[in-house]
Amino acid sequence: MDMTITDWMGALGQTAVVVVIAFVLLCAVTSWVRFQLMSESAREAEELGVGEDKAFRMAVLNGIAAARRARAPISVALLRLPAQSAPMDAVEALLGRTLRATDVVQSCGDGVVGLLLQCGSERVPVVVDRLVREAVGAGLTGAAAWRFGVAGYPEHGFKTSVLYPRAQAMLAEAAERGVKVAGMADPEAVAEAKTADPGLLDPVTGVVNEERMIGVMRRYIAQERRAERAVSMIYLEIDQMDRLTAVHTEPTMQAMLKELAGMIARSTRESDMLARFGAGGFVLAMATTPVAAMAIAQRLVTEVRKHAFAAGSGMKVTISAGLAGYPDVVGSAVHYFVAAEAALKQARVRGRSQCVAYDPSMVTRSMQDAETPHL
Repeated sequence: MDMTITDWMGALGQTAVVVVIAFVLLCAVTSWVRFQLMSESAREAEELGVGEDKAFRMAVLNGIAAARRARAPISVALLRLPAQSAPMDAVEALLGRTLRATDVVQSCGDGVVGLLLQCGSERVPVVVDRLVREAVGAGLTGAAAWRFGVAGYPEHGFKTSVLYPRAQAMLAEAAERGVKVAGMADPEAVAEAKTADPGLLDPVTGVVNEERMIGVMRRYIAQERRAERAVSMIYLEIDQMDRLTAVHTEPTMQAMLKELAGMIARSTRESDMLARFGAGGFVLAMATTPVAAMAIAQRLVTEVRKHAFAAGSGMKVTISAGLAGYPDVVGSAVHYFVAAEAALKQARVRGRSQCVAYDPSMVTRSMQDAETPHL
């Protein structure tokens, strides 16, 4: 059948439309692939960096994976050499001879040597003393002025992007304080954790239970304050818990609490400390300022309000939060908790799904009477 010019123009137009749509789809797919590649590159850059320390970061990444499988601790230690120091290759050679064959020694550039040690961070000072002693005995220039920064798995984190920056920060702290090594875990706390009974964790939520909460928080806050780091505590509690308990069965409530604990844990860092307190409460301690803690608390309050819990076929729950931190609060974990509890009471006065920061003008019980029986 003969086609008119109009028919040809219509066919060409349809073909052009198909070509344009195919081109747009191709561009969209190409952009998506490029975005995924860029995201992967960004994640790799976060974990491995892009500088001279990339090889050592890769060793740390692999070391953490192996430690997880073996359920064994490892430590990341960074050694900074003084301005007047023996050559880097001589230092690396001595470290390699002195350490175990399973340990890693790698130059990180800028006068820094990375050490990946197959031991807990509480043991690093012993290793450091041996290294310095061997270096001084071998006549290496500047060995007496070596400074070490330490971060340990699992006590300080589970990722290279957490452990390596912490070791860098501890290295700067060691130099500032004029000490040989900084950042190792408290040996007594590690020993206690190793011998801790299984009752440390709450069976419903998997976080530290109420009975052990105050002891764990006391050690955590004391450790952070000794290192002169900011520390804050957030007391989160489910609104109208009695009403929810009356409406839903116990298994449903337990499932909801477990899901809520997971939401809170995902919003925190590996180094933060989370515990359950009361029927519907959680206490979160973190090494950050009250301002930063407020932003975290507000985000949690908002996320929980918008969330439909799997338990109870989309149960809706709200939480309120009170927070307190240094320098508004000074003292032990009990003082932080009492202040956070006072802030939570103010949040309750304002209604549901509220977040309030402690102010010294708030009327609380005397800090001298803070050691309350229920803690």
